[in-house]
Amino acid sequence: MTPESRQVRLPFLVFVASAALAVLGSAAQAAECRAPAFTVGDFRTTPDESDRGYPGGISLVDADGDGDVDVYATQGYDTTLPKLSARASALFLNDGKARFSRAPDSDITTTAAPASGSTWADIDGDGDLDAFVSTQLGRPDLFYRNQGQARFAREELGEATTTKGSNFTSTFVDLDGDGDLDLFVGGPALELPTTTLVHRNESGKFVRVSGTVLENGVSNPGAVLAADFDNDGDQDVLVTNSDIARKNNLPPAAFESTQLYRNEGAWAFSRAADAGFDQTVFPTITAATGDVDNDGDLDVFLPVFEDSADIKRDRLFLNDGRGRFLEAKNFVLPEHTQSVTGSAFADFNLDGHLDLITASSGGALAIYAGDGRGGFAPVADALLSARVGSHWSVATGDLNGDGKPDAVVGAWGEKPPGEFATLVVNKGTSCGGWAEIVLRDARGAPNPPGARVTLVTRRRDGGERRQLREASAQTGFRSMSANAFLYGVPTGEAVVGVEVRWPNGRTERRPAVPLGRRTELRLNPT
Repeated sequence: MTPESRQVRLPFLVFVASAALAVLGSAAQAAECRAPAFTVGDFRTTPDESDRGYPGGISLVDADGDGDVDVYATQGYDTTLPKLSARASALFLNDGKARFSRAPDSDITTTAAPASGSTWADIDGDGDLDAFVSTQLGRPDLFYRNQGQARFAREELGEATTTKGSNFTSTFVDLDGDGDLDLFVGGPALELPTTTLVHRNESGKFVRVSGTVLENGVSNPGAVLAADFDNDGDQDVLVTNSDIARKNNLPPAAFESTQLYRNEGAWAFSRAADAGFDQTVFPTITAATGDVDNDGDLDVFLPVFEDSADIKRDRLFLNDGRGRFLEAKNFVLPEHTQSVTGSAFADFNLDGHLDLITASSGGALAIYAGDGRGGFAPVADALLSARVGSHWSVATGDLNGDGKPDAVVGAWGEKPPGEFATLVVNKGTSCGGWAEIVLRDARGAPNPPGARVTLVTRRRDGGERRQLREASAQTGFRSMSANAFLYGVPTGEAVVGVEVRWPNGRTERRPAVPLGRRTELRLNPT
């Protein structure tokens, strides 16, 4: 096995979940609140096969700045050929109604590379989103600067684009709290293990930082998720790790379970020994974070990823508010034999509780309805259950502007001509209204990573519901979801306020926002 080795693919079996949907609320609301329903099909923009291939990574972003959600699909390579056969990735522009067309040619759509995932943020302060693409097989990663009108120019980004690696996923994040975005590059999730790459932003050039605990040992990291897990105002980093080296009879990696690195400030990080899952020895390639119990902190979903026919049980860990996690005992999903490779939280039926979507390579798609207390129940949906394929990423976002989250699922099959990505459009009857907030920083960039928004609603009995969301430039393995601050508001509840914490730590209390529309909040210069 050499640095040029292809991905090691694991055998999977099909798992189909079917059960009733559980929903909290009054008896009347429960009777009215139906399970979400979806249309599921190939993500294609033309009648021909041009969108088929190896779209393993999915980022849902506003690439052209027109306010709707576009799709960037990183194209990998044909694993069956003796020589590398890389393809150019594809950027699809949305007309606002989930009708997509290919963006005009520019470097981001014409550069052939074994691309894996991408992270998007405004790193040059011009108000639009730039893209960094993780690249496998020992190739340097790629950076594309947004020139407007959906055109991107490839540029060097210091050591971040000259250091060779085999990287699957990455995220822009302000690691040192100085107001600009640094870069955490995931590493070889399914290739030879090595340390991860961490880059500090020095006036727009990214310089590698070595000798830090963030390098994660010689391991096989999958998802790298940055968020304020311990509620102290700075960005911590959660890293999932696979056991692909061990399964290929190589020496085991330094870490084969999820690690949490707490931010102590001034580029000092500590590996948490009390996170709750650090000693849970089971490999994981993806994760999802969200406040599933609406208690003001971010919880973590960790699905098992391993090469075995053993029955697997995925887990949910609840945050105590200080970045320490306990396994949720009432989290009981159907056990399965194939491994989950993509996952994301979103409130699909707008009942005020986060739901969960999962995908596996060789298995089906599945959605689980959250009850707001850490419990989830499978949603019986024949279209989702029938969608079996080589799924390798999941990103959510409101693709058609109706206020309900949709999803795009990436695919990377073993055989040419590859597969289509999957488009999942939410067509179900909702349990309430919706409100979306778009934060814009001083330069106009949307939803800067690290920003937090809590939507406060009041029930008829006078009680309050608080829904916390945090923006991030990576939300799962090879995945970046959109619409960070999209909320469901159950029937009978009224929005009474919005609490905003900007990435610089400034906090604001804003008045109620209207339902059924998007509200933009801009950072005041003073």
